[in-house]
Amino acid sequence: MTVQPQPHFKKILFRLEQDAQGYPPASVEGLWAKQVDAGYLIDSIPFYTYGIAPGDTISVTDEGEQTWFAALHGNGGASVFRIVVKAPGAFEQVRAALSDFGCPSEVEQAVKMLAVHVPPSLSLDTLLYYLLTQREAGTLEFEEGVLRHTIPAEFL
Repeated sequence: MTVQPQPHFKKILFRLEQDAQGYPPASVEGLWAKQVDAGYLIDSIPFYTYGIAPGDTISVTDEGEQTWFAALHGNGGASVFRIVVKAPGAFEQVRAALSDFGCPSEVEQAVKMLAVHVPPSLSLDTLLYYLLTQREAGTLEFEEGVLRHTIPAEFL
């Protein structure tokens, strides 16, 4: 299925640094953004780009037909987590739990990874407890793409 872009949305390209093992699996990630007075408002959950979350306002530069990220101008307060589900058959269960917490996610099919948007209105308490206990059980691994929420004292 091909996603048709909205007329006021644009794909913004972000350059990625690959490590010696070739991760991430691409050198560029494209995120959808909506043009606003202050620049562009990020509307996608990044899989590989660090420091960017849905709701952030950015500036861009045009290079020929392509539009590239230039700078972050305002963060929207959201955090992004990336989750790799290791336990066989647990992928949809983990995704459903995230949804129950109020955290939308997108799936990266190539590596079966979830990019998770934690809206600024949510607390990290329940989500972080879930992620840590599931990691301890061997169900998943996770990392922060950008962490803008306060970590509750009991997790420090």
